[in-house]
Amino acid sequence: MKTYLPELDLSPLMSALESGCWSALDQQLADQDYERLGLERILAVAADLYVCHGTLDGLRVLDVGCNNGLFGKTLAALGCRVVGIDNGDVDGQGLYEALPVGERAARLELHRIDLLDFLDRDTRPWDCVLLFSVAHHWETGYAMSGTRRYTDADLQRIFATLIRRTRRSIYYECPVDEPGFEPGYGLHFLMRHLPVLPAMRLLGPTIGPNGYLRELWSLDLE
Repeated sequence: MKTYLPELDLSPLMSALESGCWSALDQQLADQDYERLGLERILAVAADLYVCHGTLDGLRVLDVGCNNGLFGKTLAALGCRVVGIDNGDVDGQGLYEALPVGERAARLELHRIDLLDFLDRDTRPWDCVLLFSVAHHWETGYAMSGTRRYTDADLQRIFATLIRRTRRSIYYECPVDEPGFEPGYGLHFLMRHLPVLPAMRLLGPTIGPNGYLRELWSLDLE
């Protein structure tokens, strides 16, 4: 299973420090398959929210596909009230448990649940929604495997529900040059499943957790 940080036991690290020989440690890290943090992506959103609204304090955020919760915990530390959901293992490794978020219980929730099930059960409104490296998986399945793929009707319902319940903006990250996705896929994906596109702002290029180039858009709903 991929993680957002390399796994490293203390023993080989201490051995390398004492002996000055790092070859075994280098080989251990080379054999691992892990994803990049991409913290700059959520900081770009935080900056955009601050510029647009003058504060982050109290903003209600839904983080769809939150994985280990780094983005949710970062925004909670900055004053947002965040709910993170994922249909996989949500924060099972506890990688960011030490990240300070102040009143953690009041500002941050993480739930392992499918998005459609969550939208049916939870009717809260949101100031903004995060769709980081996730929406294209709804159509192709995770990692283009077909697993947990939504139908076109599901996708239309998801977007209609998110837009109806979101006051300010949906932050949408989509592939640019990733194998298996044609140029312009991200915009075409929205056009296929939204009857009318909201106002859109390109925040800039990003790099997804798998290292491929993405685009980060704000769908402005105000």
